Formats: sequence, structure tokens, C-alpha cells
Amino acid sequence: MFLAWFIANIKYAEARELTYAEFPTKFVWKSGTREWVPRKRGFAIGRIAHIQPSGDELYFLRVLLNWVRGPTSYEDIRTVDGVLYHTYEDAYYALGLMDDDKEFIEAIKDDSDC
Repeated sequence: MFLAWFIANIKYAEARELTYAEFPTKFVWKSGTREWVPRKRGFAIGRIAHIQPSGDELYFLRVLLNWVRGPTSYEDIRTVDGVLYHTYEDAYYALGLMDDDKEFIEAIKDDSDC
């Protein structure tokens, strides 16, 4: 499903306007063909599994999936202003997502809901 998202971003211009979490609002997963196709009607809310903010790459990837629009590869997710960063954490900082404590406050709120 995740890798098919990259393919949909290549295939559909509208897909490139969306983050991974926003994607199900405009596209539907067809399990038979294992592809995302444009949604004809209805509405859905996307969600991304919760990851503890322990500082590992999976956490930073999850955060970036809420910011990056239309990537066609893992490298695109790590690219900020034309610069390919070595890690998701580096890309996270390059986007300025840690200028304040907002991200950690949201993570604490998410943890309190569990």
C-alpha cells in the first residue's frame, strides 16, 4: 500500500498535492489490483500508526509523511529544498519542524490518548 502511494504520485497529478494521511480523502485502495485509484464518491479519513517519539528513523518518517506532498520515492521524502538528506531526522530538522516544542506536545497528547 505504501509503495503503491509512490506509484500513484507518479501517475496522478492530483495525488502529488496530498500528504500520505490526506491521500484516502481523494483516492481509494483497490486490493484486487493493489493500487490507489481516484475516489469517485464518498470520503475517508486517513491515519498513520502511532510511533513513540524515541528519536528513531521510523518516528521521523512518520512525521514527514504528514508534511511531504507527492513523493515518488523514499529519497523524495528525505529531500528538502533540493537537498537530499542522509536520514529522515536530518530532513525533519531541515524542514524546521523542531523550531519549538509543538511536535513533542502533540506526541505527549497522542500518548495520553492511548
